[in-house]
Amino acid sequence: MKKLFLGLLLSLPLLASQLSVSSGTISAHAKMMMDSNINPISNKLGGKVSIDNNDISSLYGTLSIPLGSFKSDKEDRDEHMYETLDIVKFAKASYTISIVVKDEQVPDTYTIKGKLNLHGIEKDLDAKGKITFENGELVLDAKADLMMEQFGIEMPCMVFMCVDEKVVLDIKATFK
Repeated sequence: MKKLFLGLLLSLPLLASQLSVSSGTISAHAKMMMDSNINPISNKLGGKVSIDNNDISSLYGTLSIPLGSFKSDKEDRDEHMYETLDIVKFAKASYTISIVVKDEQVPDTYTIKGKLNLHGIEKDLDAKGKITFENGELVLDAKADLMMEQFGIEMPCMVFMCVDEKVVLDIKATFK
């Protein structure tokens, strides 16, 4: 009996698959009055997730991104973004996935619930999107709305041109 229990206990980790980000991007879409859109992007998304028996609703883990890796179409704007985010003190952001809930109405669509750690503050953040298996890889394509003031970040203004408080994150990741 002891050997059976020990064998079952040791085999439990074999049921869970550990996957790493093989490629991933995050783009952050913000609006600015009179200057239209600001769309910095980074392809430096990293992290590891675990999944039990290929059951997407069992997905959990942590993703992270260096904040200094975001680039837009204007280098001077990027410098202001880095100052606003205080990347010297807060070099990266991380997201810990805690629960994944399937949308019963739309195939392969899930709500990903977790905690975002940004600017030294951790808050709940939900993302919604598709999670599928393609060619033996797990593929995530999700969006989340982020209110910067929740993380103690005051968006910059120049005269009457202010960057909107709401930032839409577009997350794409492939895991192997």
